[in-house]
Amino acid sequence: MSNKTYNDLICETSELIGEATQTDEAVFETGAAERNIFQPLLSELRIRYTILVSRLDEIYDQLLQPQKRLIVRRLLEACLGRLLEIKYDLVEIYISDYTYDDDEALQKLQVTPQEAEPCVPQYFVREREDEIKSRRKFITDTLSKLGHETTKRPSIVLTEQQAIIIIQSHERARQGRLRGQFMKEIRLLKEKGRDQKGEMSATAATAIQRVWRGFITRRATKKRKRDEQLLIGMELAPYTESQALIKAEEKEREKEYQQALITTEGELRKQHEDKIKERIGDELRRWISEYYERTNKLPEFPSEEGGGSRTMFSRQGTSAESDLSKSSPVSSKESKKSKESKDKKSAKTDDNKSKDDMDDLQNYRCMNSAFLQDIISANEEFEDMWKFKEIDYDDSNERYHKDIIQREKMVKIEQETRNIVDDMMRSELDLLQAAIDKDRSHKGKKAKKPQKKVRRGGKKSKKKKEKDLTPDRTTESLFEELVANGIIRPYPVVKIDDFIGEKNYVASDLRKQGREPLPCLGDIRQLIKEYCILPLGSEHVRTNAPQIRSVLLTGPSGSGKKMLLHAICSEVGATLFDLTPANIVGKYPGKTGLIMLIHLVMKVSRLLQPSVIWMDDAEKPFVKKIPKTDKTDPKRLKKELSKIIKAICPEDRVLFVGTSRTPWEAEQKLLFQCYTKVIQIPRADYGSISLMWRTKLHRAGALSQKLDVSCLARVSDSYTIGTLLSALDDVLTTKRRLQLRVRALTAQEVAVQLSFREPVYAEHDVAAEAWWYKTPLERRRQKVLQRLEELEQENEEKVALVK
Repeated sequence: MSNKTYNDLICETSELIGEATQTDEAVFETGAAERNIFQPLLSELRIRYTILVSRLDEIYDQLLQPQKRLIVRRLLEACLGRLLEIKYDLVEIYISDYTYDDDEALQKLQVTPQEAEPCVPQYFVREREDEIKSRRKFITDTLSKLGHETTKRPSIVLTEQQAIIIIQSHERARQGRLRGQFMKEIRLLKEKGRDQKGEMSATAATAIQRVWRGFITRRATKKRKRDEQLLIGMELAPYTESQALIKAEEKEREKEYQQALITTEGELRKQHEDKIKERIGDELRRWISEYYERTNKLPEFPSEEGGGSRTMFSRQGTSAESDLSKSSPVSSKESKKSKESKDKKSAKTDDNKSKDDMDDLQNYRCMNSAFLQDIISANEEFEDMWKFKEIDYDDSNERYHKDIIQREKMVKIEQETRNIVDDMMRSELDLLQAAIDKDRSHKGKKAKKPQKKVRRGGKKSKKKKEKDLTPDRTTESLFEELVANGIIRPYPVVKIDDFIGEKNYVASDLRKQGREPLPCLGDIRQLIKEYCILPLGSEHVRTNAPQIRSVLLTGPSGSGKKMLLHAICSEVGATLFDLTPANIVGKYPGKTGLIMLIHLVMKVSRLLQPSVIWMDDAEKPFVKKIPKTDKTDPKRLKKELSKIIKAICPEDRVLFVGTSRTPWEAEQKLLFQCYTKVIQIPRADYGSISLMWRTKLHRAGALSQKLDVSCLARVSDSYTIGTLLSALDDVLTTKRRLQLRVRALTAQEVAVQLSFREPVYAEHDVAAEAWWYKTPLERRRQKVLQRLEELEQENEEKVALVK
């Protein structure tokens, strides 16, 4: 696509951002209102920001102009953060992690449910590609040095009957090859006996012509058909441009831009720094002399933190007392009075709590946004600077614009120069005050230097500085030690969209009817993106968005817990730490060893962030009774898990993920103290299973009209997706794949393989459902619903008594 196309796309996206921010500001202006009012508004906003994130990701991925990329990056991260804030508000309104798409919002914005699912920005991994590759290479090299071989497929154990069948097939193939060779020799002997006068030359030429003409005709027909499909949009154009070439061009533009920043700043300093310094100095001396003539005393010069000389000009014409009163913070007496008034108000609200209980449950106020103002300012900056700027579309190089750099650097130079002049003026004022005091012939105190203003109202950090147990060791040595001990593990590269599943398309209607819908696999995929992948990918988003320190993934064996874990790591290029009880057994023994293990994991996870700390069998540390046969000592980390999770700060791009098949075996109170969010992978529904079969069979080339996919999906109802995929792998052997053109795959072949595998029994589903109702958010939702019913009954009784 051309430069003009992407510039037009940016302008269109800027208009969409303006519409979204206007709607967003209107939501905040409403203040506290009924939850039913916020639900459609926030659902529409969530879809709007999802579309914006998708558009901005495409623009940022394809743009080469370095200055535009900075603004697009700001907009992209701010929209991502706002999307997560809206998700938090929706969760609080519905009191459920599953916030399904509103059908009316989808119809209004003309968006499909698939487009309403957030995408993972490509820059999460693309800009760190070299770093991720080097880490992977370091892990594999370290493991190979230690003698760890790459994982091999387990050897197949055959029965005697299976071995005999394989031997017979190979023997028959050998005899067939011998017979074919024998027949070939006989045919060659017959041809040698023929007359060698070129009787078959005309026949050979005709055959060659026929084959060649047929080939070029088929090639032309195929090309014409493909061009027609490209024209009507039935097929995508081939992606011919090399990714390595695009990446090299981006690096070249960025290098040129960074070099231009340095050279332009140096040139501007040589030309204007002395003039700016002289101008600011003259202005300040003139203002000080005028102030002295008016008040007969020298002004107090504000500190650098207080704004410096800029604040003096902004307060020009006011007295010194009013100047100080404007800049001084709120006194302690005033703050005490305000606290007392707040306490009185809170006491009144406690008295009327019973009256306002219904309003508190039905009303909601959206949380303050840390990203909305950034979106508005970045969009205004783009409109002022780029939207109406004349651009040479013939310039395919997309170089930087020097005038914009000069404008930004002049602001920076002026501020730095003003700070230098301010320091000079403070010293001059001290000398002037000393001279004035001396002339008045009395011992006067020197003007006190204004103290630095202490920022009030901010909470002091209660986090104690952790003692570094390994101060003399490098990051590489710590990394190598954890790899050698198997704590840092390699993982397969998996995309989150490979977790195939449909979304619940009737959830919005069910909620309007007062029924709580069940999530599908597509809703789980979206939840993993919103809770795990999007916050971890960006440092700015992670710091300012609602924090999620830990996530618990539950589901039966084969439901996709490990695949989701690997997808989280792959999509953000994270380092994986394995704290599974079976993995750390015998490593770092004793109490001191455990302290060292936790220190190493936390220190290296912060140094190599983004990081994911994983614990399989997450219920085992909290099981009441451990079987005697279990030698892994799972309770070793019982007391330390909560400390590890609480030590994760908002600025740390670290996530703790636990996976469990039977979470109901643990002590629930301790389990829920560790994990912020709980995601239960449900049984695969018919739509997800049908989509999985169609996708996988199509990729394998086994999808045909003779295969009844609907029947196959019905047969597969009680099995997990992992079980179904393993059955398909066993059916589609190399020999069977070669036979697909002759003999199409049937549902019976897959059903036979499934009969040898264990389904998910009803007992497991009942236990999982009973446990789900004990999770904190679900219990809270049930209590709110129960309380609302009680209040409605009380209101009805009061109305009946009045009548």
